[in-house]
Amino acid sequence: MWEDPPMSGAWKRMLPGAVLALSVTACPGAGQKPGPSGSGGDELPQVVVFAAASLRDAMGEMAGVARGEAGLDLVLNFAGSNVLARQVESAAGSNGGADVFLSANEEWMDRLAADGRLVPGTRRAFLSNRLVVVARRDSPVEIARPRDLATASYRYLSLGDPRGVPAGIYARQFLEAVAMPGGGTLWQAVAARLAPAADARAALAQVAARRDVVGIVYATDARTSGDLRVLFEVPPELAPRITYDAAAVAGGPAGEAAARRLLDLLASAAARAVFARQGFVPLPADADR
Repeated sequence: MWEDPPMSGAWKRMLPGAVLALSVTACPGAGQKPGPSGSGGDELPQVVVFAAASLRDAMGEMAGVARGEAGLDLVLNFAGSNVLARQVESAAGSNGGADVFLSANEEWMDRLAADGRLVPGTRRAFLSNRLVVVARRDSPVEIARPRDLATASYRYLSLGDPRGVPAGIYARQFLEAVAMPGGGTLWQAVAARLAPAADARAALAQVAARRDVVGIVYATDARTSGDLRVLFEVPPELAPRITYDAAAVAGGPAGEAAARRLLDLLASAAARAVFARQGFVPLPADADR
């Protein structure tokens, strides 16, 4: 069983909150133009979206599209998919949870589906992503290929917590796919230097905080920080299959009809353009479940 690597007190002090879940609720219609009535669009249905942290920028842009294209105000809650899935479970039946869940992997959707938390027939795979290895722009670390992670001069390797955070699960799958010349895997070779984070954006923050830290993060997250540089992209032959799933949550506060409207919007050409602009890979409609 994987265990937390040792982490010094100095490391913890330098990154207050970096390993905490990023759970932020956006005010409906924040930063958007008011509707024709000048009321700020209060007449529009509010759809509560629990979205993986790596979707923060894309769904922020989608809030405007949802208002204009579907007549919906989005209330956005971001965290690791594992945290959000547990929030969906704990809110079940309270009418205070999510209408739509956007997970960065299939496993957490599988768990909710098995528990009857999803509206049957609404689940679909709608996005993919890529993994990259990053460092701060002023970092002296140079890594050109996967095996260099075992020998390069850095102190910590930041990644999402592999015990539940999709970005970390994918990172572990990549590291375990690399065989080392002397035996074992790259995962085993870097285990002593791992610095797990609560979600994808927290892993990115850990890299940005120190010159002696490198990270395995989503390519889309790497694009959000001008302070980081990409050392290399994980080669396709070593890359795990990355899938983002979307589904309507049973008993959501806005109701099933509004949730379905948002899911239809996420499959539209307008949404696909937003996600592609943010660096994601939109999946074809036949990826629906």
